[in-house]
Amino acid sequence: MMVDNETPDDAAPTITALEPQTHDDSRVSVFLDGEFVFGVHEDIVVKHELRTGMTLSPEKQRAVEHDEQYVEAKQTALNYLAHKPRTEEEVRRKLRKTEASSSVIEDVVERLHELSYLDDEAYAEDYVRNRFASKKYGPVRIRRELVERGVDRRVADDAVAALFADEDPVAAAREHAEKRWGRLSKEEDPRRRRQKLYRYLRRRGFRSDTINPILDDLERDAGRG
Repeated sequence: MMVDNETPDDAAPTITALEPQTHDDSRVSVFLDGEFVFGVHEDIVVKHELRTGMTLSPEKQRAVEHDEQYVEAKQTALNYLAHKPRTEEEVRRKLRKTEASSSVIEDVVERLHELSYLDDEAYAEDYVRNRFASKKYGPVRIRRELVERGVDRRVADDAVAALFADEDPVAAAREHAEKRWGRLSKEEDPRRRRQKLYRYLRRRGFRSDTINPILDDLERDAGRG
C-alpha cells in the first residue's frame, strides 16, 4: 500500500480520485497521481479526511494503512468469535495469518477485551464444565486442552480445580473403566488387559493414583467371577 517511504514531503503523491468500489460500496478506491494505489473502508476516508487534491505524506499513508488493517482485522476477529467462544491466543493466531501488523493485532485484542468479547477466565470455566459434562474427561486432559488453546496455566489450573471441587474424577474414571473393561474381555493375558485399560484411562486425562485402585477392583471382581 505504501507508495514510497523515502518520498520527500514536497514530492508526496496527490489524491486525484476517490471512487466507491463496484463489488463493495463500503470501500473506496484511492488514486494517487492518476493511478489506483489502494482501497480503504469508507470510515477511514472520513476519519483521515481524505479528499481529492490532498497530498499524502509517508506518515499519513502509514496512519491510513494502520487504521485500514485495524478495521479488517477487527472484522476478521468478530467473524471468528461469532461461531463460538475463543481464547485470546486463538484470536491472535487467527490474526497472525492475515496481513495485520503486530501493533494492529494488539489494538484489536485490547478492543475486544473492552467489549468483553475476550475473557479467558470465563472461557476456561465454561470449557471445563462443558467438556466434563459431554465427555467425562479427567483433570489432566481438560487442563492440557485449555493450555493448548492458549489459556494461561494458572487460569487453567484454577478452572480445573473449581470443576473437580464439585465433580468426582474417580466416579468418572470408573464409569469409563467399567465400559471399556468388558470390551477387553477377549484379551487373555491379564497383565496386557490391565495395561490397555490403564493407557485408555490416561488418554482420557486421569491420574495414576485414580486409575490403579479402579483397576485393582476390576481385577478382583473378575477373579471372583
